[in-house]
Amino acid sequence: MYKQATQLLYRLWCEEVESSTEAQTLEIHRLALLGKDEGIAVKIASSLAEHLRNQSRFREAIHLCKSTLEITKNHNVLNEIACCELQMGEVDRALNYYQQALNLCPAEDEQELASIYHHLGILKDDKGEVDEAIALYNQSLEITERIGNVRNKATTLHQLGNIYLNKGEVDKAIALYNQSLEIDERIGDVQGKAATLHCLGNIYLNKGEVDEAITLYNQSLEITERIGYVQGKAAMLRCLGRIYADKGDVDEAIALLNLSLEINERIGNIQGKAATLYQLGILYANKGEVDEAAALLNLSLEIAERIGNIQGKAATLNFLEYLRQQRGSG
Repeated sequence: MYKQATQLLYRLWCEEVESSTEAQTLEIHRLALLGKDEGIAVKIASSLAEHLRNQSRFREAIHLCKSTLEITKNHNVLNEIACCELQMGEVDRALNYYQQALNLCPAEDEQELASIYHHLGILKDDKGEVDEAIALYNQSLEITERIGNVRNKATTLHQLGNIYLNKGEVDKAIALYNQSLEIDERIGDVQGKAATLHCLGNIYLNKGEVDEAITLYNQSLEITERIGYVQGKAAMLRCLGRIYADKGDVDEAIALLNLSLEINERIGNIQGKAATLYQLGILYANKGEVDEAAALLNLSLEIAERIGNIQGKAATLNFLEYLRQQRGSG
């Protein structure tokens, strides 16, 4: 009976209409689990989890995926839950789910295979295994170019831009970001566009071209607010906070960073939380409030160690050592 109800509602609410509501898809998924209709449960879980993830609703997406995995092991669902676990800072869990997804993914499902390679690349990059990350990204890129998946191609170009930026190859990073941006604008991927504008803003800020950076940040912020992408909004607020700090408006900078921190804590974005705590720590150090700065930096360090962010850990340890020396000389 549950299976019949699942199939009837799926036809009425998904196949015979242009779009269905979140409540409708959740109801179909609930019935699919009760009726053990693995095919429909996987279809709903994969698409709805992506929708929730894009709204930074990671916990809800994880719950949805886990309930689906109770009736069937599917590489699409495993990939989605791994993406969310990674955003939540659960690196080991994410790696485990990605490996399971890779083992189950059939060779003919090239789109999903490219996605898994892409996200494994992110994990390797975070762990400081840069060459392996580049290899995985290039595997993903080769597939996306062959099958014509321009959206995923843009995302992978963006991630390669991040790697080359961290290696200090700024011109190569800008070229990759601009390739990604051109695709995002052509296909109307506003979330991808916002992320790439953000990264370009960072580059111009580091080059001292503050006005250009502010323009790019505000373009990105406008998009994130318009589409309700709160994770992106938190990142942009952190960047704007950095600009105000550089301009000497410390109180405004702290206000922006605290707003970013509140959003990251609310949605469970632990990587964003660590980065914001680090920036706040530097601000308080510059104000001479060394104890507050050390407390914030140690919180950031604890997260960086827990999620295996080698670069974040190194930067935080360096600044904590600087504070220790300042205390000693004082």
